[in-house]
Amino acid sequence: MGIFVIDTGPELYWYVSNALLQDEIPLKHVQSILIAEKEILQELPPIVILNGDDKSLLPESFIDKMRNHVFARNTLFIVLTSDSSAEFKKSLLIAGAAQILYRGLGYNPSPKFFASLVKWFGNIKTPDPQIFDFKPVVFPFEAEFTSYGRIGWISSTHCMIEANIDLNVGQSIEIKNPLFEELDIKNVKLECVEKNKVGRYYQYANSILCKINSKDKVKDPKKLEAWILNNSDISKHKPVKIIYIENDADYRDTIKQIIKVDKRYCARGFANLEEFQDVLDYQIPHLILINRAIIQLDKPKFEPIKNFVKNNFCYCITYATSELFSAEEFKKEYEFAMHSKGPIDLPLLETMIQKLEVKLPQELKTDIKKLYLNKHSPYSRLSLHANCKLTELSLNGAGIELPFNLNNYCACEISSNAFAIANIGRTHFFRSFMNKSSKDSSKGNYHRLIFVGQTIKDNQLVKNALELIAEFGHERWSKGDTKLTNS
Repeated sequence: MGIFVIDTGPELYWYVSNALLQDEIPLKHVQSILIAEKEILQELPPIVILNGDDKSLLPESFIDKMRNHVFARNTLFIVLTSDSSAEFKKSLLIAGAAQILYRGLGYNPSPKFFASLVKWFGNIKTPDPQIFDFKPVVFPFEAEFTSYGRIGWISSTHCMIEANIDLNVGQSIEIKNPLFEELDIKNVKLECVEKNKVGRYYQYANSILCKINSKDKVKDPKKLEAWILNNSDISKHKPVKIIYIENDADYRDTIKQIIKVDKRYCARGFANLEEFQDVLDYQIPHLILINRAIIQLDKPKFEPIKNFVKNNFCYCITYATSELFSAEEFKKEYEFAMHSKGPIDLPLLETMIQKLEVKLPQELKTDIKKLYLNKHSPYSRLSLHANCKLTELSLNGAGIELPFNLNNYCACEISSNAFAIANIGRTHFFRSFMNKSSKDSSKGNYHRLIFVGQTIKDNQLVKNALELIAEFGHERWSKGDTKLTNS
């Protein structure tokens, strides 16, 4: 695993190299944003660290551009900055920053915490629970939970969303979205009908088919139906999902050029067959395009494709960018796939898409009763809300209980008066580090959260609160009764 450090000066690189000295992780210092973009797309590093104070690096737009690239979507960005404004923090999070760490004059984030963060980001799905030095105090307070997601399509009664919450079938959650506000549809809740049956378009852990429940069960569906009918011209359905697997950086750039944003397909690229089974189960693609050189490098990792193609509506096409791996040879070993003699060009790709659309199962085809929202539409963005209970507070995070699970790395906001008592403001951003399902039906599922964008001042105020709670207990602390001494 290699890490890129982007900064015009050497200071950030020195800090990162010292913090990761014991981990022997290869580092690359890049001083220009143009060079950084080129080399990131060449090497696809898992983590990029950049100086958020250097405005020549344009951190928000750069992160957004990379996170939306066909092949670079899995790269995580850590931003170090002295800008503690809420606006800058929110702009970075919206762009896709994984973590924001604050530094000041003579102050850098804890090297130990930084090294732990890098270890976590190297294994988000199943992290070691001991990575972070989590020393919490009991912190039992009521709170509100907010997370985010996207709407893929909506009908008068149902919608398909993507989110990092893990609802079970039958579970409901409150939703806020500009469309419901405009149509004056109140008390909207989404009830999970089925999960992860169609794959993902965005970068969320779950795709969830939901039933829309609201206050007026008669009028509200009619409002939605009329709105969908009147706005059918903005519907942007991309029914075909493509996976490209290509390890040649130059040809990846060629692929990027032939993938057109205005076409009826969406594409995601990978450089190798690592975790190929997980990729298939996550994306549930309809078309897989893979360079035969990659198959030749690791044939056993390609084996899951056989069962996937057999059990799903999916076609696999191999291609070659050299004459070393002939189509005839691969036809004998992989008869279930199609094999192009040369590389894939735009006319060939569009011919494939046209044929695929005709053969798509009925449930995947365009439905005039549904409106398919473009990712740039404000109607595609949603926020999900629930009551939760704070259980713990530590210097680097908090513990909460929810009626459902969050996927690891889920971004969320937690609002509580208890935070305000500590003088750190009522609302804070977190990412879910790990979760534990409760066997006790009276309790929620436990989640450990890590602060995102915690300022230097907030860190000190949390430390002060922890010391007072440890000495006096949370009840006396919450009432401001901390002037007493132990008796």
